Amino acid sequence: MASKTEERRAALRVTLVEIAERSIAANGYPALTARELAREAGCALGAIYTIFPDMDALVAEVNSRTVARLEAAVATAFAAAKANDPKAALSLLGQTYFQFVLANQKLWSAIFEVGLGSTKELPQWQINEHVRLIGHIVKPLRLLFPNESDERRVLLAKSLFSAVHGIVGLGLQRRFVAVPPEEISGQIKFIVEAFCDGIRSREAPTAKISEEPPGPDR
Repeated sequence: MASKTEERRAALRVTLVEIAERSIAANGYPALTARELAREAGCALGAIYTIFPDMDALVAEVNSRTVARLEAAVATAFAAAKANDPKAALSLLGQTYFQFVLANQKLWSAIFEVGLGSTKELPQWQINEHVRLIGHIVKPLRLLFPNESDERRVLLAKSLFSAVHGIVGLGLQRRFVAVPPEEISGQIKFIVEAFCDGIRSREAPTAKISEEPPGPDR
């Protein structure tokens, strides 16, 4: 049975994560400070570091909640997609990703901003979350690429995700040679369908050309 101290620490942990999540959603990850977090939580500044080793560890939990919500949205979209139409499924997943990022821009950006430039490796639990997310893309790739290994399909899934993420991320931030925001949805559909068509053409069996001249009944 948990002691009163353990219960208070657990409650403070939840409070800190929830406050950090609201702060990031409103103002972005760079604006989050331990001092403001402690003030709003009604705790001492040092209390934060009795629960989390650093602010990055706290924000990693916020990011985990964001990834979980995205995974739920992707799983719902995949369940609604036609199981025998991998192109439609992948296109729908791309659009779902775009709509999620559009609705959660600052929270999603925090995933790529926290620990930027750090030499710390991702903990295994975070890697497992990312693997599960990529796994939703791998499922339709099994239909498109039946002769490849799962290792190869995972690589293709990562490449496709990177392409879609680049279109969405640069487009919404209006950086570099960004796709205009109003064109993002259409370009995701184009890229995903071109990707699928390319795989299908590669996988299609090549018809043998008969060396015999056609007979009268041919």
